[in-house]
Amino acid sequence: MGRKKRGGYVFETYSGDHPPYHVHIYKEDRFIGRFDIENQRPMDGVLPAQVLRYLVELGYKKKG
Repeated sequence: MGRKKRGGYVFETYSGDHPPYHVHIYKEDRFIGRFDIENQRPMDGVLPAQVLRYLVELGYKKKG
């Protein structure tokens, strides 16, 4: 498992988790959603703009 933190959010990836490769996002132990790293899109609806910026900073999302 990989865990990174930014701005009160926790971003977790799990080795061996189901495809596509994705990151789970939490804020204060509350599940926010998942981001599909392979296809560069949210998996559970719309993610807040700040979360998308953190995904870019952390290298999960391409800029743009």
